[in-house]
Amino acid sequence: MKLLKTIMIAGLLTVSTAALAHTGIKSTYPANEQMLEAAPQQLTLNFGAPVRLMKVILMDGDHKDLKIGFKPGAEAGTSFKIAVPEIEVGEYMVSWVSMGKDGHKMSGDFSFMVHGEGMSHDDGHDDDHAT
Repeated sequence: MKLLKTIMIAGLLTVSTAALAHTGIKSTYPANEQMLEAAPQQLTLNFGAPVRLMKVILMDGDHKDLKIGFKPGAEAGTSFKIAVPEIEVGEYMVSWVSMGKDGHKMSGDFSFMVHGEGMSHDDGHDDDHAT
């Protein structure tokens, strides 16, 4: 009987923990490790539930921050679009921090490469790429 009670409690804790799991990023544009023919005009970050996007940093291959003019907003959302300045052919990494409804912070990053003409821009409409 004691063993059955222990198993039931463990099962309930597992279900409770899964229910409280934080919603991470669902997809990005560019997708992680995507190779682009042209530089993107914008970054798109899609989340599975509303979050506040707190920080977004775009770095070049030398790990230098590029100015993107991101400012965190007070409103939660599931999709965020951030304008990208003109960038050259090369490798880039995007780091982000979001805050869930419960106040917990989540973070991640993704990278992409521009190997085409660089200065011409991709319109970024194809934002269904999974990370």
